[in-house]
Amino acid sequence: MRTIQMLFIFLFAITIQQVSAADWGTYSNPRYGFQVDYPLDIFDTTKQADNGDGVIMETFDGAIEFRAYGFMNGDELPLKQVQKIILEDSDGRDVTYKRNKGNWIVISGYEMEEGRRMIFYQRLAASADLKKFSAFEFIYPESDRAIYDPMLKHLSLSLTAPK
Repeated sequence: MRTIQMLFIFLFAITIQQVSAADWGTYSNPRYGFQVDYPLDIFDTTKQADNGDGVIMETFDGAIEFRAYGFMNGDELPLKQVQKIILEDSDGRDVTYKRNKGNWIVISGYEMEEGRRMIFYQRLAASADLKKFSAFEFIYPESDRAIYDPMLKHLSLSLTAPK
């Protein structure tokens, strides 16, 4: 029994190391002038928005989703107001973490999708004049938290504000 436990721990550690050391690609959005890294080995489906706003990447089974997009802040709302609007539109989501600082916002928590409890992590970055935002959202099963949580730091730090 002890050997099986040690083998499981060893294989789990290798899996986490492989995921956190995953090959990274960079999505660049010419319309809004931002970029963000994403783990290359996870996604097999990519859908570009027709208007150039962004991209949606999914695994073949749809269990994991990554969205990167830009949008205009036509009213030039302050960061706190943008965060408030996003939170008001979070129907069906249990927001457990929210923060805004400098030119960025993070909102995270849980949602149910097809009977599965999912983790969502959304980060937005504002241009210096607050006229544009870049954003990404990473959604994955809570049961795979140990695998995908280590990627969030890299994802977060890679998102650039729109030019």
